[in-house]
Amino acid sequence: MVESALMAKIPGKLMVDMLPDGKVRLVFLASNGDRRASPVTVEDLYAAEDLFLMCGLSKEHAAALRAEVKRNRVAAVDTSVEEDVATKFRRVIPPA
Repeated sequence: MVESALMAKIPGKLMVDMLPDGKVRLVFLASNGDRRASPVTVEDLYAAEDLFLMCGLSKEHAAALRAEVKRNRVAAVDTSVEEDVATKFRRVIPPA
């Protein structure tokens, strides 16, 4: 039997906006006070929808978020992401 390691879920807000060239920028801000946010940019809304799923949204919620971004060019949603996903949205601050 294979056991998967339980990853800690980090609550926060996923903010999404569509750039003029059609690319989509995603930023996850953790609710734990960690403000080291770094945007992730993908080629289009369909690639963004795949990331929405990785960020803990259901298929239905991810599709609704994609539709909202397409309609309004910006959206935000509260979600909880696994630690390894949250790491991809953190800016690395070099030591001084």
